[in-house]
Amino acid sequence: MLNKKLLSCLLLILGSQTSAAIASDVVLYSSNDVQTVSALVDQFEQQNPDINVSVVRAGTGALMQRIKAEAANPSGDIFWSGGISTIGAFQDQFQPYRSVAENAVPAQYQAPNDQWLATNTHVTVLMVNSQQTPDGELPKGWADLADRKWKGKIVIPDPMFSSASYVALYGLRKTLGDTVYAQIVRNAVIVGTTSAAYQGVANGEFAVAVTMEYAAYQYVAGGMKDIKLVYPAEGTFLSPEGMALIKGGKHPAEAHKLYDFLASQTVQTYIFKSAFRRPLRTDIDVSKLSELPALENIKVIPLDDHEMEAERAGFLAQWHQLLSSN
Repeated sequence: MLNKKLLSCLLLILGSQTSAAIASDVVLYSSNDVQTVSALVDQFEQQNPDINVSVVRAGTGALMQRIKAEAANPSGDIFWSGGISTIGAFQDQFQPYRSVAENAVPAQYQAPNDQWLATNTHVTVLMVNSQQTPDGELPKGWADLADRKWKGKIVIPDPMFSSASYVALYGLRKTLGDTVYAQIVRNAVIVGTTSAAYQGVANGEFAVAVTMEYAAYQYVAGGMKDIKLVYPAEGTFLSPEGMALIKGGKHPAEAHKLYDFLASQTVQTYIFKSAFRRPLRTDIDVSKLSELPALENIKVIPLDDHEMEAERAGFLAQWHQLLSSN
């Protein structure tokens, strides 16, 4: 006959095994910031106590290569989030899923075969420190930055390391042509990270940064009255980001729930309020939640994601030539 202590141990072991069997796991690959991911995972697990979320964090490029390497035996279930052009380049690694959230997202931000869904977009802006501008005047558009008076006062992240900067510079060259584009680059200081650009303007080291709306607006929202956002008169560029289900993921039902949760109105509103990342859902009006304009009130120059990705290597080779000639 078992003694009471041994019986208690057996019951504990069996109880833990039963709990493990009841709980399900889903593996999230994410390039988003730790704070946002942690907060949303906590919310999801509170709403779905039978699902545990394991998170693998890394840069988008590294995660894409990992997903490709694991194709025969996937470890992950869902990727969130990265540039649509990058996701498109790896689309063979993802499987279709039509989320209920797609009803609120414009068709141009959805994959025709449902292999990805865009959730938010970066908007390229000129972040300006009004105390550092020559003559105290803000630039009105891209072409203004070709003037020699802006020499050394512009900061641009290197497109080799910043996908958002690549979109901005690719669009800039397409819009204004090689001559004006080259003069703007010659006037600029090139930095290795996106954060170095917008922090440099906030600290008064530069007058203007080519950067993302959310990064610049955090200083405006924080009360820095000298920081202004300029949406260039010629038009600006969008860098949509999205998510996708990993092909052959081992927890499809749980992944569907997490996918729908991340794309939901509640979560996308939360992300905007906490990090100012502009949602693409048409039922969220950021102009009512902030001082930012509604997307339909911004002049946007459309870019072809497939063309932009196909031309990346050639563009960056020319970029190096341009920098070496300065």
